[in-house]
Amino acid sequence: MTIIAPMEPVPRREVFASEDWLYQVKWDGIRMLAFLERGQVELFNRKQRCRTLWYPELTKEMAGLSCKSTILDGEVIVLQEGRPDFFRVLKRELLSDLNRLRSIMDKIPVQYMVFDLLSLDGRNLMKEPLTHRLEILTGLIPPNSTTLHLCDSFSDGPGLWEATRQQQLEGIVMKERKGVYHPGQKHPSWQKVKHFQTLTATVVGVLTRGSLVRSILLGLKGDDGWTYIGRVSSGLNEKERRLLTEAVPGLKRKLPVVVNPPPARLQAIWMEPVLRVEVRYMEWTPQGTLRSPAVIGFRLPDS
Repeated sequence: MTIIAPMEPVPRREVFASEDWLYQVKWDGIRMLAFLERGQVELFNRKQRCRTLWYPELTKEMAGLSCKSTILDGEVIVLQEGRPDFFRVLKRELLSDLNRLRSIMDKIPVQYMVFDLLSLDGRNLMKEPLTHRLEILTGLIPPNSTTLHLCDSFSDGPGLWEATRQQQLEGIVMKERKGVYHPGQKHPSWQKVKHFQTLTATVVGVLTRGSLVRSILLGLKGDDGWTYIGRVSSGLNEKERRLLTEAVPGLKRKLPVVVNPPPARLQAIWMEPVLRVEVRYMEWTPQGTLRSPAVIGFRLPDS
C-alpha cells in the first residue's frame, strides 16, 4: 500500500462565482485519507500518521464498500448540535491511551465526510477531472451509511458562502471542475475561504512584560475540567491591559486550573477562572489551541 499525501487548497479572501468551478462545505475536522485493499483498511491524517486504530467505526464501514480497493479523501468530524465540533474530534485524534477508546467512542462518535476519490479497484483516478471522480464516488458511498457521507457539491458559490455563514460553519472550498488531484501540494485549483469564528473563553492566566499584562491565557471548561486553548494579545487595548494588571493580585492562584498548561518557560501568572472574554479566531490547530485569535471584548462573570 503506497501512502499518498493529501492535496490542499490555497487560502483566498473572497468567494467568486464561475460555471467552471464547484463549491463544497469546508468541514471543521481532521483531514484523513482512507485506504482499502484486500479487505484491510488503513487511515492516515494530513501528516501521514497512521490513525487506523483511532477510528474503528470508520474502518468497519470502509471494509464493507462494494469494491476490492479504493483510496478516499475526506474529513473526520464530530457533530455537536448539528455543527462540527473540532474540540471534540481533537480529543479522539490526540487520544494517547487506546484502552480508553471504547468508552470514548460512545461519547464522541465520528463521521467521515468524503469529498474525493483517488483510486478504485487498482485504477488511478487522480488525473481524471474532478467531476468524473465525484460521479464515480457517488455510486460508491452507501446512501444509508451513518458514518460515511458524500460531501455535497454546489454550483452557487456565493449562496453556499452565505448559507455556511448563517449556519456558523467554517467556510467553503472552491474547486475547479476539470481539475486533477495534486497529491502533497497546495494547488490553486482548490481554494478555501473561511469565516472567522467566535467563542467565549475564560482568562486562566496572564503573561506580563515588566509590570503590565501583555497577553492572556485562555481556557475552556469541559466534562474533564479546564483545558488550555492558547494565548492572545491581539485586540487588547492599553486600557484593558491596565485593568487586567490591576485585577491580577486579587485573582492570583499558585497552580493552574487547566489540566494541560503551556510550558513553564512562559512564566505565567495563574488566575482564578472568573473573567470571561469573547475571542475571534480563524480555526483550531491540531494541538487544540486557537489560530490567529483576537480579543473582541470582555463579559461579566455571570453573563
